[in-house]
Amino acid sequence: MSQMFHEKHISYLYQVGVQGGIRRAADVLGVNPSVISRQIALLERTLQLPLLERRGRSVVLTEAGKLLADDYYESSLRREKLERHLKDLRYMKGGAVTIRVGAGLVDTFIQHVLTTFAAAYPNVFVEVVSGTMQATMDAIVQGEADMALAFGPIGNPELKRHSFPWGPICAVVNPQHPIAHLRTVSVEELNRHRLISLSDAFGLQRHMNAIFQSKGLLFTPSYRCNQFTTAMSLSMAGMGIAFMSAQAAIERISHKMLVAVPIDHPIATEAQCHLLRNSDRRFTPASHHLWQLLLNFFQQKNER
Repeated sequence: MSQMFHEKHISYLYQVGVQGGIRRAADVLGVNPSVISRQIALLERTLQLPLLERRGRSVVLTEAGKLLADDYYESSLRREKLERHLKDLRYMKGGAVTIRVGAGLVDTFIQHVLTTFAAAYPNVFVEVVSGTMQATMDAIVQGEADMALAFGPIGNPELKRHSFPWGPICAVVNPQHPIAHLRTVSVEELNRHRLISLSDAFGLQRHMNAIFQSKGLLFTPSYRCNQFTTAMSLSMAGMGIAFMSAQAAIERISHKMLVAVPIDHPIATEAQCHLLRNSDRRFTPASHHLWQLLLNFFQQKNER
């Protein structure tokens, strides 16, 4: 930025534009309104251009003011991105990696991908964050995560993604439950029993809501929780039917604590998981390697 533009002065101008007034901008910045007025006046004298104009009780930016404010905002974003990248490079072999993983995919990710990655990059810091589909999408869009492994319907076409079959969605029950002996279970049969729901922010629950709606039914749970482990515990206790892929409950199924019965519905059988990334986010070598491991794992799994 040239000497005639002082970043602090322009940051004041930007906040005035965002807040719609000098006093409100001063409250946000924690400075006296007269300080903001003097600095913007100095900037106007330097540029020999008006930067603010009054409209009613509000103050708005002039065309010149908007140009300066927009440049400040874009420069701030670039600087934040640079700072994140430099922070990453403090770690060895290409930096830190942050990945969002759907709760029902955590075991699969750790056992089949992360262990291999750790052998190749033992000194890289890896942050694994589990959460809802919506929180995962927001983190990728906002650049808070390098990549994501998610399950459920995807509504953001701007993200780069690879999708793979990860069904069927199953009714997961105690071995003594009335539906435990079935090869598949219909939506109508499910509707006769007590159901366990995840919050609607989970991609899997969105699928379940859509499955019931397609039959003219409302998914009405007896219990709602925000963790797969809680849903499985409720199901093991015979409290109702939980819903997830068999892979998500594989340990408890293998110990005969739960039974997974596939749901007889196209949405359940065609459910997919997704690898997601923001195309604008540059990968470090470590991030790129983890992305490739994820791609290879799911491609090979679906070729078997």
